[in-house]
Amino acid sequence: MATTQLPPPAPAPTPPAAPPSRRRRHSSLGRLVASRLRDAVIVQFLVVVTIFVIGYYVGDPVSAFAPPEATEEQLAQLRRSLGLDEPFWVQFGRYLEDLARLDVGTSVWQQRPAMDAVWEVIGNTVLLAVLGAIAAAAFGILGGVLAGTRPGSLTDKVINLVTVLSLSVASFWIGLLLIIIFAVRLDLVPTSGWYEWRGLILPVATLGFIHGGRICQVTRSVVLSEMSKPYVLVARSRGLPWRRLVAGHILRNVAATVLTTAGWEFARMFGGSIYPIEVVFAWPGLGPLMTTAAHRHDFAIVEAAVLITGALVILVNLAVDVASHLLDRRLRPE
Repeated sequence: MATTQLPPPAPAPTPPAAPPSRRRRHSSLGRLVASRLRDAVIVQFLVVVTIFVIGYYVGDPVSAFAPPEATEEQLAQLRRSLGLDEPFWVQFGRYLEDLARLDVGTSVWQQRPAMDAVWEVIGNTVLLAVLGAIAAAAFGILGGVLAGTRPGSLTDKVINLVTVLSLSVASFWIGLLLIIIFAVRLDLVPTSGWYEWRGLILPVATLGFIHGGRICQVTRSVVLSEMSKPYVLVARSRGLPWRRLVAGHILRNVAATVLTTAGWEFARMFGGSIYPIEVVFAWPGLGPLMTTAAHRHDFAIVEAAVLITGALVILVNLAVDVASHLLDRRLRPE
């Protein structure tokens, strides 16, 4: 009896390969992230070395906390108990070993791990910085678009004057001025604290005004440059609605530049500009904690705060670089 031979099964279809442009884009993004992480490790190590050297050579926490009647023998015994009498390299090696376990030492002032004291208030600082960045971006982008699309007008002149003031005056002075006007004279908001949501209004407004000025100037500049390009003239001659032209074309083309500026301002808050605002408005964040710790020569808390804020600055800059890479069409391979 003849047997019927079945044809061999058809080979499974192979999935289509990713387009070369997408592969190149992912490769370039991976190289960008890898290079930024490498630089971040180097920067963070330099920060670690710098704050340890400053803490080692500046001030004496034992003298700051010892009673006035303490003798030299008692001071020496306290230094030995804290390990402050050992040579520089011994202390630095122990510092790096503890740092690998996220331990920067015990706060002499609060008598608890310094990292715990910082983690307790870092959330308040991040909350204020995020709200301040949102306010700064809203003020900067809206003002920049209004000024850039109406060059030479009264609106443009007023916005330019406001941005120059925001970049020229000290942040704590703006905060004090807002307290005098809106809290003392008009009694609309509390002067300080965080016991109710209204306590956020003045510090957020101060951060938005101070950091929104540069965003506004950069946005105005790139919008004004974009307005002079031929496609804008062609779109207007064809009757494209003005709002659609601005929102759908001009803002899309300048988004990478504006985002980079806004991200840099956000990182600059953690770099130190937010701390005087926290002190002025008695906001329970890193600013008052670091100020008190520095006055008491409690460098363990200062070191912990600088390490965490340094990591935040690095993360924000990395996120901005990745977002700019994804938004900027000039960085996308064809």
